[in-house]
Amino acid sequence: MTPETRNDAEPVLPDDDVTEPSPLRGGIRLKLAMDLCRWAGTPQSFRSFFPGVSKAGGAYHNLYTPLQIRQARLKMLGVEEEVWRPLDLMPPIIYCRMAKGGVGKTTIAANIASCMAMQGHRVLMIDADPQASLTSMFGIDWTVEKIRHIGHALRDHEQGYPVVFDESIVRPIYADGMLDLIASDITLANIESWLTTVLNREAVVDRLFRSYVEFWSAYDVIVIDSAPGSSQLSNALMYAARCVLAVVMLDGQSIKAMEVLAHNIHELNRAYPDLQAGVHLVANGFDARQTTCQASLEILRAAYPGMIDPCIVPRYAAFARQVSLYSDAESGPILEREPNSPAAKAIIELTRSLIGFYDVKLAEQIPVIPDTHRSRRKG
Repeated sequence: MTPETRNDAEPVLPDDDVTEPSPLRGGIRLKLAMDLCRWAGTPQSFRSFFPGVSKAGGAYHNLYTPLQIRQARLKMLGVEEEVWRPLDLMPPIIYCRMAKGGVGKTTIAANIASCMAMQGHRVLMIDADPQASLTSMFGIDWTVEKIRHIGHALRDHEQGYPVVFDESIVRPIYADGMLDLIASDITLANIESWLTTVLNREAVVDRLFRSYVEFWSAYDVIVIDSAPGSSQLSNALMYAARCVLAVVMLDGQSIKAMEVLAHNIHELNRAYPDLQAGVHLVANGFDARQTTCQASLEILRAAYPGMIDPCIVPRYAAFARQVSLYSDAESGPILEREPNSPAAKAIIELTRSLIGFYDVKLAEQIPVIPDTHRSRRKG
């Protein structure tokens, strides 16, 4: 079957100001799909990668799934069959952390995870914050649903029980295993008192990862959202991840919090000399109208040379609209809710940069987007 085409004219792309969310969670409209694939050809030639996907109701606003984008990108790279990661190889771990709240950490975690999935990566999110903001972002009401979180998995594993990664703990967000979530709720806070009794507790997450590497290896990348501040769990996650993605709002309090986090990383490295955990910073909330933003950015660049991502995230009102005031089911990351907004474009640029930094690959051996700063990774 070949894609349907019009004889009279080339189909028109959606206008830039069209920001209606897709009716399908993770559904990707034509214009965004072409952008995510970096397709410079015509819409007709782009559709040739999707046999069987037809227009809906006579319109040319097709919806593509993340799996279809994955398959199309593989075809563009000349790969006809899926290449799976070796079962003994962990995927890259993007661990979002900061020593204070209110810096946009969950916003960045949710959006880069969603964007990577829409670019064709298989992504697992882990909500490691008892406030469960990442969980709520993807429409799960943890106040009424029964949640099995990462704390349950850690406790079961340390006590010698098998961990079953079924849908009671791994929740599908996008179809076909393209975006999954290990959710959280307020009871995750109880893990702290238990962790104080665990021998070599800094390595507790690493032990879980190593014991079930076949499960984790099914994903191209793992994105973890941590609670603000320092805790036993956050240190264990940092030990396992090796490289922290620090989200820093451009203000004085956030810069001071970054100093606390940097000291925390230094202390962990001193306790475990072979660890060499590193940090990569994302400057968030830039507003050119505020002189404090530029001054804060210069301070960060001087204090952490070579560690700040080149993509600075501006302050956009669209980020505040991601979380519904009325229902978690109506919440969602920016590429779902306002895919053609400037905020969405900023997220796409940041995600591409992080794909390069963390060496996230499609079908294991094939980098999706080569990036010049791969070699700058620390940790």
